[in-house]
Amino acid sequence: MACCFSLFYDASGLTWGEEVVASGIINSAKAAAQQPEVTTDRTLFPQDYNAEVVLDDLLTPSSGGQFRVTDYAPRVFRYLREDPRFKNNISSEAWLKEWEDTRSRPQSGQEGSGKSGATFIPSVNNHYMIKNIDKKEVAVQMSTMRQYVGHFERYPDSMLMRHLALMKIEEVNQRGGVVLTKFLLVFERVDDVGLNLKVPMEKWDLKGRIPKPGKLPHPERTVGGTKKDKDLLRDFRVSPVSHKSIIEQLQRDTEYLKDHNLMDYSLYLCIVRTNLSLEQRKKLVSSVNEAEGLTQETLRTFFKGGSMPVRPKVHRYHNGVLSHDGTELFLMGVIDTLTNYHSMKKLANCCKRFAFFEEQLSTIPAESYGDRFFKFVTCIFRHKPRNA
Repeated sequence: MACCFSLFYDASGLTWGEEVVASGIINSAKAAAQQPEVTTDRTLFPQDYNAEVVLDDLLTPSSGGQFRVTDYAPRVFRYLREDPRFKNNISSEAWLKEWEDTRSRPQSGQEGSGKSGATFIPSVNNHYMIKNIDKKEVAVQMSTMRQYVGHFERYPDSMLMRHLALMKIEEVNQRGGVVLTKFLLVFERVDDVGLNLKVPMEKWDLKGRIPKPGKLPHPERTVGGTKKDKDLLRDFRVSPVSHKSIIEQLQRDTEYLKDHNLMDYSLYLCIVRTNLSLEQRKKLVSSVNEAEGLTQETLRTFFKGGSMPVRPKVHRYHNGVLSHDGTELFLMGVIDTLTNYHSMKKLANCCKRFAFFEEQLSTIPAESYGDRFFKFVTCIFRHKPRNA
């Protein structure tokens, strides 16, 4: 498959391949499973939140290279994956299975559509994604780990990007020197339901900015298949109950991001059109318990075209939110939440503000960014009584 694997280029121009990355995650998961079970937050110690565990085994895949894996906060991430309070409910066995088959499949990495050029690798059942991130983002995750866990303890239905593992993979030469270092974040996908249902999705990456001059709204224009703020010419209508829960949760999540000086995040929104008859839509709308969210059984009943691997009970928004009339399913989450307003961002703000208004920029202080983002989402989500 001709996909971009710059993530895995070594100094000689050869590629590592997915085998290395999947093996790294598997080694990490097996090592974590051998540790004492993390049953409650009281079994975590202060040192667990900033732990860096170097795994003893060097990876020696078919590429002939040697690789060393450093696992960041493994007990904390296992706690996030497995404890029922977080509504991720990912057992060690299920986590391993998602990656064990990855090593033998064709390469499936893909380059992101954003300016970062990050490379993404999906897990076998498309539940999770690996993304390469930079060292600054690793520092943000590690410095806010306690607060990140605390936010999900208080709000298990949070729409923040669900980080499930973080590691460093280094290629080492025969003398033990490091040839190349990559940092990898594993997170839950927002769009896995749509992918497993095998239905077309319309994707939006929204920051709440006003388009810059020359980038006027155009409904057909997309970037890598994902539409941006400049393309938005519609709103998203849900029931009053869903609207209240979405806005309240996004407000909590935005406050968390502001409190930790984080900015440049997006609302990632995937839209599945149901193509159901009027009678089917009425049944679908009437079957939904809006306080709990859509169930996998409901989705299987009304979307006949695909198969959905069974997962235990997940958080409220995982299976999406129905539009007020049942014609659309909205899958959503707040992504790219590890960028803080550091000195380089401040410099970029100083330079760009001479050419653009603040409303047109992403590089603005976290407080302003959060206020603008939340105001934006309250405008694009509208409530309307259920009908079909």
